Order: sequence, then C-alpha cells, then structure tokens
Amino acid sequence: MKPPIIFFDCDGVLVSDPLWPKLHKAVGLPDELDKKWWDEYYGGVITADQWVKNIADFYRKKKLSKKLFEKTLSDIKFNPESFEIFNYLKEKKIMTAIISSGIDYYINKVAKVLNPNYWRANATFHFDRKGLFTHWDYLTDDNITKVIQVNEICDELKIKPEDTIFVGDTDNDLEAFKLTKHGVLYQGKNADHVKFAWKTIDNLMDIKDIIESI
Repeated sequence: MKPPIIFFDCDGVLVSDPLWPKLHKAVGLPDELDKKWWDEYYGGVITADQWVKNIADFYRKKKLSKKLFEKTLSDIKFNPESFEIFNYLKEKKIMTAIISSGIDYYINKVAKVLNPNYWRANATFHFDRKGLFTHWDYLTDDNITKVIQVNEICDELKIKPEDTIFVGDTDNDLEAFKLTKHGVLYQGKNADHVKFAWKTIDNLMDIKDIIESI
C-alpha cells in the first residue's frame, strides 16, 4: 500500500546549502563556535533554550539586520533531485510535506517552488522598527517539534504516522523516524542515524523504488 503522504526534512535533503550555516556565516559566527554549541546541545550539555540564547545573543551583538537576513535567505540552492521526486509523487497522487527546524521565511520560499501540500518550520525571526534582530520564537526542541508537526498533519488527514514515510539526514530527524517507523536516511553514514532508519538512500529518486516495492 502506497503511503498517503511523505514528509521531507529541508536542509541537506531538498536544498544543498543549509540555511543556518549560511546565516551564521553572514553575521560572522565562527564555524568552531557553531559546532561547539551544536555538540553541546546534542551531547546533552546545554538545553535548546540555552542553544537558542547563545545564537540570538551573537546575532544581536553583530546587529543582524532584516535586510541582510532576507538577502542571505533569498538565495536558495535546490537539490535537483527534489524536483524529480516531487514531480513523481504528484503523478502518483502521494502528498508531500516539508518538516523543517528552519526559519519560516526561508521554508516558505522553498515551498513556493516545490509546492508541497504542507510545510512547517520551527523558527520565526523578529526585528525592531530599525530593522535589527531582536529575538526568534520557536515551539520546542527541533526533534520534538517535528514529531508534533507530523502528528498534527496526520490527525488532520485522519491517518496514522506509521502509514507515512519521513525522509531526513541528521540528528533532529531521528524522533520522526521512530514515530513513523519508516524513516528514510538520505546520504547518511552516521551509525546512530542508520540504526534508526528503515531504509537508506543516496538519491531522492530511490524513494520511487521503495514505493513501488511496498
């Protein structure tokens, strides 16, 4: 039985230039500091709130402007495979959804090009009257948010999460893998990721073979 909907992570899957590193680079956040905070969060050393605070404090210190923010996130490098698989899924009348831990401004732009049935993000940036960054809102930890959003869409469609497929490539996709029981790991070699994946693929069009074999 073909899945009624397939969920896709965005960065590293549908687009090849992840938004957070791009934005960090634009404001001058050093790679080593970015990696340090990432490792501390996923290593359980700091909370999601502290991680967000660290980055937000840096953005404010560097006076991130709305103009730079929009300019940086307006240049999107799509993975060519994303167009192929979305066209295939539309032909098969299988719905699609983008479930991202990214910023709504950016994910909305991606969605306008790929035209999924649904899209969700986990960050909304705010700027003051002078156009300077003040803070960002987010629901909760990225991995938990993805589970919440998948469940919400499944509830709306009156389907079970385990009847769907979730395509991802990193740590914050693993809880969605567990929820759906059909996590598809894209171009991932990390042993912990592989452990929780139902299938592993190197090309998004490999999803076609998975669907046709079900």
